Amino acid sequence: MTPMHARGLALPFLFFCLSSLAACGGALAEGRSQFDKGSYPEAKQTFASAEVDSRSWSDAKRAEYALYRGLTLGALGDKAQAGVWLREARAIEDAHPGSLDPQEAQRLHLGLESSQ
Repeated sequence: MTPMHARGLALPFLFFCLSSLAACGGALAEGRSQFDKGSYPEAKQTFASAEVDSRSWSDAKRAEYALYRGLTLGALGDKAQAGVWLREARAIEDAHPGSLDPQEAQRLHLGLESSQ
C-alpha cells in the first residue's frame, strides 16, 4: 500500500470515528439538556431515538443514558417504564462501579425511591 493510498483511507476512517463519538455525545447531551430544562417530552423522544445507538456506547455513557431516560419517564409520570431504565442504570453501576459520577449516583438513588 502506498503512503498516498494509506492517507486516503485514514481520512474516511477518522471521519467515521469522530462522527461516532459525536453521535454518542450528541444525543446523550441533547437529551440531558432537554431534561435539565424541563422539556421532558422532547427528552423522551431524543432518548428513544438514541436507543439502538446507545447499545454500543461505553458503560459510563450507557449508565448515564439509562439514568436520564428513566428520570425523564418518571418526570412524565410513567413510573413503570422509569423503573425499567433506572434499574438498568443501577445494574450497569453495580457491574462497573464508578460508571456514574457521585451526583448521578445520588440522582439514581432518588429516582429509584420515587419510582416504587
